[in-house]
Amino acid sequence: MSKSDPLSLAAKVLHEPKLATGGFSGETFSGTWFRERAFVRLYLASPGQATLDLAIMRRLSGVVPLPKILAAEPRGVGALPPHIVTAGVDGKRADHLLDRGLPLPASNALGRQCARLVTRLRAVRCDGHGPFVDADLRVGQWPAYQADLVAWYSHLEAGLAAGGLGRRSTPGLRAAVDAAAQRLAMGPTRPASLVHGDLNGKNLIVDPNTGRLRAVLDWEFAHAGEWTEDVGNLLRAGDQGAGSGDVGAASWSAFRRGLVDALHTGIYEDGTMTSAGLGGLDDDWLQRAADLDMFSLLELGARPERGASAPAPITVARTALRGLAAVRGRR
Repeated sequence: MSKSDPLSLAAKVLHEPKLATGGFSGETFSGTWFRERAFVRLYLASPGQATLDLAIMRRLSGVVPLPKILAAEPRGVGALPPHIVTAGVDGKRADHLLDRGLPLPASNALGRQCARLVTRLRAVRCDGHGPFVDADLRVGQWPAYQADLVAWYSHLEAGLAAGGLGRRSTPGLRAAVDAAAQRLAMGPTRPASLVHGDLNGKNLIVDPNTGRLRAVLDWEFAHAGEWTEDVGNLLRAGDQGAGSGDVGAASWSAFRRGLVDALHTGIYEDGTMTSAGLGGLDDDWLQRAADLDMFSLLELGARPERGASAPAPITVARTALRGLAAVRGRR
């Protein structure tokens, strides 16, 4: 089996395939499946991930909006690698709609739907914090270098320096990491639940007229963790969009407001998520979400892509890390 020509492999599954937009793996293709618009994800770099993704999608069927699974070969078949075929979903990527100025009521409604999405994922409890290891979604242990933010920073330090985030260029970054790690360590252990791990606009398909959430995509980073990890990811995009000054800034602000207001209501007013049920979550849950999101920010910042060639999520992460470093450096 050739791994050098994914398009040819995709052509064995879909008619007239082409590389799907939005992802960075180069392993997802769009085309037609028996006259139906569809997508195929080939698992070339991480074949074992197909089994996990399929198990997660089946576990969440009826819990969150997902594209219909048309076919799946999690172990591969013949000359084909492991793959999953899903039906196309009518709608547009949420980040594109918000960037272009989604109407404010629809933007706010989308934020509230994302709050409900996080709440539903939080209800899928797990036995502990860590990566999923098999189709039964049993939970393993993170490597030692992912045990806390300080260890994670040390593991990624060379990549961060190459990306312009070294100790000389951004001297306040290590202090910001230390401060976030200390805040996280001071809190009690939170219950573990299913975390998407990459919950942002590029993985949300939305009705462009109403803001209705139609599908959540790409579960390859899903794991057992704390629900505020996903909140931090959503808020990162919301803060970036709201502060951009572009045409979509007001839409992103409305989205963020809907997300935060709905989560606040759920936690403190209508009782759907109580402080006790969240493991003693205090009033500063927004800060905790931002601190947990630093794990993702550091990983993105340390990726090898450089300069103008770096994808948008990497440049956004590096900008955010420089901002955190600057704030800490002034103290």
